[in-house]
Amino acid sequence: MIRFFGHILTSLGSKVLIALSGLALVVFVVFHMLGNLQVFQGPDALNSYAAFLRDMPMALWSARLTLLGIVAVHIGLSVRLAIQNRRARPAGYVTHRYRRASLASRTMAFTGSLLVLFIVFHLLHLTAGVVDPSVHNRLDFRGHRDVFGNVVHAFQNPALVVIYLIGQVALGFHLSHALSGSLQSLGLEHPMLDRLFRGAGLLVAMLVVVGNAAIVLAIAFGLVRA
Repeated sequence: MIRFFGHILTSLGSKVLIALSGLALVVFVVFHMLGNLQVFQGPDALNSYAAFLRDMPMALWSARLTLLGIVAVHIGLSVRLAIQNRRARPAGYVTHRYRRASLASRTMAFTGSLLVLFIVFHLLHLTAGVVDPSVHNRLDFRGHRDVFGNVVHAFQNPALVVIYLIGQVALGFHLSHALSGSLQSLGLEHPMLDRLFRGAGLLVAMLVVVGNAAIVLAIAFGLVRA
């Protein structure tokens, strides 16, 4: 056990865990988006989906706690590794030349920080109902919590629309490098593979952002109504 944690504390061990936790979060984000797309099927579909998840409290809370642990590992080790790298070269370079690094890869720390703030806001808003409790506990005609009505109510507010779209921009930049960066950290490096991974990362990012933004904009423009 001591040897295991010793490997984790090394730079290589931290990179591997960051990569694995990052890939797990990419999978979650994709499935989360697919579940939310049920808003286009109407209130019954989305509310029934939410009720199905709540009817399995043990599984739901186990998944939530596991996800929280993955997020904590990903953020904690990323911050620790960034601090170690900065301490290793305390004097900044006179000039910075980014030849192959993309904008997404150079802004991972910034977009990651934005995402943390956005996730906290999102949980307080739509999960806990702290931001707008007025419709949080409203029920539909079947007695299910009216998640559909809550979402539609939220994105009729222009300020919330802007906040969520900014969150999607940060998510898109972070995701576009997360997939390729994680796979490279696991040792899957080759010129052909690098191009494939970068393309896959960009494609996944675009699909997630377009899917999530479509929900927000469809409601904002009245295409989806309660």
